[in-house]
Amino acid sequence: MDHSGYQQLYELETTPEALEASCEYLAGKMKSFLSIQEPVLICFPDRGPKSLGNIFKRAVERCGAQAINWDGDFRWKELLRVAFNSHANTLIAHPLVTLGLLKMASATSTPLYIYDLLFGGYPYSRWMVEGVKRGLDCRVWGCYAVNCGPVILAFTCDRESGHHIRNDILDLKFVCDEDESQWQPRRGQISFVSKKNPNVVYAPGISGVIHHQPCSCGDAAPRLAEIRKNVELSTVKQLEQELLSWASVLDYRATIDDCGLNLEVVVFPGEQLPKLPNCARLSVRSWNPETDIPFFIQDNYLKYDEKLQQNH
Repeated sequence: MDHSGYQQLYELETTPEALEASCEYLAGKMKSFLSIQEPVLICFPDRGPKSLGNIFKRAVERCGAQAINWDGDFRWKELLRVAFNSHANTLIAHPLVTLGLLKMASATSTPLYIYDLLFGGYPYSRWMVEGVKRGLDCRVWGCYAVNCGPVILAFTCDRESGHHIRNDILDLKFVCDEDESQWQPRRGQISFVSKKNPNVVYAPGISGVIHHQPCSCGDAAPRLAEIRKNVELSTVKQLEQELLSWASVLDYRATIDDCGLNLEVVVFPGEQLPKLPNCARLSVRSWNPETDIPFFIQDNYLKYDEKLQQNH
């Protein structure tokens, strides 16, 4: 992760004017699938104007739809209750939260009414999209938002694969991989360059293929496809598919320290489990509806909230 480049881009894109432009950008994209008064469940906490949850909420309301924020009680069972009671037709969530909701609905025979799913955050993996489409029979969209924060880089369309770059604020820098063949399109390292200040370059550590030809959806912005993290083959990244592709695994958390891999797995009782790797520390436990909160929410929001409270 290019922390300095991201921080500079963050400062440019979190002014009131830039946040308003991001909201307008998202609203323009979501109008293609949102209907007036449609219930939309947003699973990113609203932490003020500089949070992704707040930007999504404003954009949904700008489309004339009804924004429902999952906030306050972040237990898995509360997410399932809100999704069912709200009859939400569109879900905006991180892929890990979405997979968990789908598995809970299946395990508890709870119907969901989702026709459109918007993944927010880092570009999703293909196996996730295929699994969600099978489970929900819905359309899947993607919003590339760095660290699930307010810096929004790209959005997908419903015609062709890949993310259309947000060319109102960004240019792309492409360095072709040396071992790539001469056949087009070619894979290379991707960086994002701010149009407001070309000296600000954010290199997120990804490679991809850039398509410059016009898309059949009508969006003329370059399309970034086949996105891969440069550390995609790391132990922690491999575990994502190896564990979460199983219906028996609700959630997991993996960390690596000097002793090796530490793995915590939350499962549905009585179901067959995948083969688990050798670990320095391994915890496998059944889902507790009364206490369990998604690890994604714990690690990205609740720990941050605790730090804020301690500082005050």
